[in-house]
Amino acid sequence: MNLNEILENVRNSDFEIIGEIHDLEVHGLSYDSRSINGGDLFFCFEGEKNDSHNFAHDVIKEGASALVVERRVNIDFPQIISSSSRKMMSEIAEIFYDFPSREITTIGVTGTNGKTTTVSILSAIAEAAGKKSETIGTLTGQLTTPEAPDLQRQIRDFIRNGVSFLAMEVSSHALLQNRISEITYDAAIFTNLSLDHLDYHGDMESYYQAKSLLFSPIHSKLAVINVDNEFGKKLMHEVEIPEVSFSLNDVEIIEQTLIKTTFRWKGKIINLNLPGVFNLENALGAAVAADALGFDREAIVKGLESVEGTPGRFELLEHSDGQPYVIIDYCHTPDGLEKILLSIKELLAEGRTHVVFGCGGDRDTTKRAQMGMISETHATNVYLTSDNPRSEDQMGIINDILSGINDIETVYVNPDRREAIHHAIKSANQDDVVLIAGKGCEPYQEVSGTFLPFLDSDVGREALEARR
Repeated sequence: MNLNEILENVRNSDFEIIGEIHDLEVHGLSYDSRSINGGDLFFCFEGEKNDSHNFAHDVIKEGASALVVERRVNIDFPQIISSSSRKMMSEIAEIFYDFPSREITTIGVTGTNGKTTTVSILSAIAEAAGKKSETIGTLTGQLTTPEAPDLQRQIRDFIRNGVSFLAMEVSSHALLQNRISEITYDAAIFTNLSLDHLDYHGDMESYYQAKSLLFSPIHSKLAVINVDNEFGKKLMHEVEIPEVSFSLNDVEIIEQTLIKTTFRWKGKIINLNLPGVFNLENALGAAVAADALGFDREAIVKGLESVEGTPGRFELLEHSDGQPYVIIDYCHTPDGLEKILLSIKELLAEGRTHVVFGCGGDRDTTKRAQMGMISETHATNVYLTSDNPRSEDQMGIINDILSGINDIETVYVNPDRREAIHHAIKSANQDDVVLIAGKGCEPYQEVSGTFLPFLDSDVGREALEARR
């Protein structure tokens, strides 16, 4: 595609052209100097760790066609100077891939917790309605929301494969970094907002403002908002697009077990193969969004009842007589941990609750003590271990968690996550529940820049087998 033709279609970004570009052809888009191909238009911007302007000479050697920069690079080479390379990257990506999001139904889901499960439920509803669907999110890539070139390419590939419905997770980082700035979703769902990512946002109000960007007229046609959450109530009063709300008050809960939830919605009895009120909230958000978009209610019910558990989200490992129940969950925030522990207490007829968890390194430290307090309050036994310590000392993180616990003498501490899981499962009785929290289906532990193979569900099964 000719670069001059691309730039003629840029409407929302200011830029200045340095050098001759009329005959330049663009064969691809790149923002990572490690994966550039010949003919790529390369975008330079400051990231959290690196400034890609510093790699301009390298990408030119690899065959870049031109550079999009935020400051002029001292080299005789075609450059497009923009105040925001990320914003321009998003706009150019949509142009380059011929505006793919306009060709399918799209729903964006944002919130602290519940995004992945809600997206999975939406996909199931769409399939039940006869639509070929796809999802984008935590389970499909390294980033919750991909960078704009990757995102637009994925959507175009989906369309080529006959996909007509897309549900995707939208992170606060993606919103602030303009990864989805050229997409207008048919509907956007707000699941909830609670303490997380304050290392990036600074405070809860800034975090909320980032999330609320999704519900502007340029990003969404319809807002679907959980008004059981205090920030959801706030959003309902501030949103400037058509909105519908959802709440647990909209349903009648008939039965709850560790396996499923049976409830009544819109006069229909639904057997949801997911436990816990937090999953009921996720299902309700998806159902209300689909209903507002005109999906047949029979298809909505069929989709809800077809949903199977999402890996790493309240994932109940195979259970047999004499063994405790073992649940794997991604909950890594105070609110997420509290909700799942409360749900387990509510669903558990007898027995104790054991929780194994840690906190990620190089991330929001303010939540660590809170998660310690929550674990002590709502679990019978607490086992503190490592999560992804990254560059931090593992015991330093654990000590931060311990600062929120009153009776630390009762807490089992072992930074070796495998040993901690084994100890918890060995210590549990057959009527007990062991919750292994924080990592979900992540297949690794990140320690000092090294990714070590590790999957909680595998280790949980290993520990169950060891105690037979």
